[in-house]
Amino acid sequence: MLSSIARALPKCRSVQSPIERLSRVSPQATSVVGQRLKSTESSGLSDDEYAVGHLDLANGKLKLLCAAEGNWTAPSPTLGGVETDADHVAVVRSALVPMDTSWQSLNQLVKRVNDKVVSIDPSVLKNMPLVDAYVRSGSSYVLQENSVCMLKYFKSQGVCVRMEPAVQTVLRAGASSTVKQSTNEVLMMAPTAFQSNMQAAQDNYFMAGAKGQTFSTNEAVRSKVLEEYRGLYHVLTQEAGLKVNLMSHTELHGTPDACFPNNWFSTHANTPGGTLVLYPMKTPNRQLERRPDIINFLKSKSYANFVDLSVTEMDAAPKYLEGTGSLVLDHIGKIAYVAISERSDVKLAEHWADKLGFNEVVAYHCVDREDRAIYHTNVVQAVGTSFSVLVGESIRDASERKHVMAKLNATREVVDISYDQMDSFCGNVLEVENDKGLPVLAMSSQAHDAFTPAQRATLLKHVAALHHAPIPTLEAIGGGGVRCCIAEVFAPLK
Repeated sequence: MLSSIARALPKCRSVQSPIERLSRVSPQATSVVGQRLKSTESSGLSDDEYAVGHLDLANGKLKLLCAAEGNWTAPSPTLGGVETDADHVAVVRSALVPMDTSWQSLNQLVKRVNDKVVSIDPSVLKNMPLVDAYVRSGSSYVLQENSVCMLKYFKSQGVCVRMEPAVQTVLRAGASSTVKQSTNEVLMMAPTAFQSNMQAAQDNYFMAGAKGQTFSTNEAVRSKVLEEYRGLYHVLTQEAGLKVNLMSHTELHGTPDACFPNNWFSTHANTPGGTLVLYPMKTPNRQLERRPDIINFLKSKSYANFVDLSVTEMDAAPKYLEGTGSLVLDHIGKIAYVAISERSDVKLAEHWADKLGFNEVVAYHCVDREDRAIYHTNVVQAVGTSFSVLVGESIRDASERKHVMAKLNATREVVDISYDQMDSFCGNVLEVENDKGLPVLAMSSQAHDAFTPAQRATLLKHVAALHHAPIPTLEAIGGGGVRCCIAEVFAPLK
C-alpha cells in the first residue's frame, strides 16, 4: 500500500504507468521524505525545495505539502513522517488535470509572500487545485476534510490570497500586505418601487430612456427593471458568491432611485474599529434614502466611528458629496479620486479624507462630448486592487489628465476607455471579493460587451472572473450601472 507521505515526494521524472508508480514507493521512504520536509524558514527555500512540496504559513501553524505526481490514491486517513510543530497540514493535489499531463509543483501553484499572504497566477485557477486537510493528533495527523477548494481552505485558515499583480501594487503603495481593496459583503436595494427620478435627471445625462421600448405605466417599467435585477442578484450571489444584504422600498418612502444605495453611505475598515459615513445628497428625494431602519442595521455591524456629513445639505450654500459615486477610492494607497461637479465638492472631499485617514484627494474636471460636467466620478473611473479603468479623454485639461494617469500608473495597470464605452457603463464597474477570497469584477452585460477583447484579457490578469448581467432598462431609465447598485460593507477590523 502506498505510504501516506508519498504525496509529498518530488515530481517523478521517468516514464511509468500509474501502477508502476504506486508500486515503487516503499515504507522506508517515509523517514527519508520526513527529513526532507523538516520545517525550516520558508524564506530560505530554493525553487527546487519548493518543488518537494513544503511551505510554512500562519505563524508556523500551517504546513503546506504537495502531492507527488502520479499519486492517484485516495486521501490517507492519517499522515505520518512529517517533522513539524504545525497544528494543521494541508496536502495540495492537482486532481483535475489529465493523467498524461505534468502536475504543477507547489511553487507553481502558490507562492509565499509572507506568513499571512500567498499569491497565485491566474492560470492556476482553471485547474482548481484541491486540498486534503489534516489536524494534529499526537505524533501524527488525521484527515479532517478532503477535496477542499485550495482557495477556500486558505480563506478558512486566515491566509490572504493575492493575484500576482496585486503583490506589486501593495509593495509600491507601501501598504500593509493584508489591506484589502474590495469586500465580499455588500448592501443592495431591490427596485421594488422604482421609477424614473425627474429630480436626478436634471444633471444625470445617462438617463436617456430605454431605447426601442415603450412602457405604458410606472408599474410596467418597474416590472421590467425587477426582472433584470433578479438576474443581477443571481449572478452576484450564486456565481460571484457575494454576501448580499438585500433591502426593499415602497412608494411611501418617496425614493424612486433607492436602488443606487452607494451614494448615501459608505463603510471602512482602514480606521481602528471601522467607520460608517453618511453623505449629503443633492436632490431632496434622494436625501430620503438615508432611512433610519437601514442606518440602524448598518450600525449593528459595530462600527466604532460614525461620521455624518449630511448636515452640509442645510448650509446656506449647500455642499454635496454623494458617497462612492463622488469618491472612487484606492483603499490600498489611501487616495480618493474626485471628478468635480455639483454633486462632488472638493473641500468636502478633503474634509472626508482627514476624517478617514486618507493621504490624498486627486480632484479633476471631466466632461462629456457636449462639454457638460459628468455628475459622478464612478461613471468615468474605477479602481481595483491592481488595475484601474478611466475615460482619459473626458479629462480635457492635459495637465490634470497627466497627473491622474501618473497617480494611477504608479501602482496599477490602466485600462483607458472611450466615450462610447463610458456610455455603455464600462466605467461603472466594481471589484468585489468572491467566496474564495479572490477579486472579481462586477459589471453589466452592456459594459462587458463594450470592452474590447484585449481589454477584457487585461482585466483578467488582475481578477479571477468578469461577472455580468443584462440590466439595460435600469441603466437607461435609472442612469446608473452595476457599480451604482452595490454599496460595499467592509467589516470592522477586530
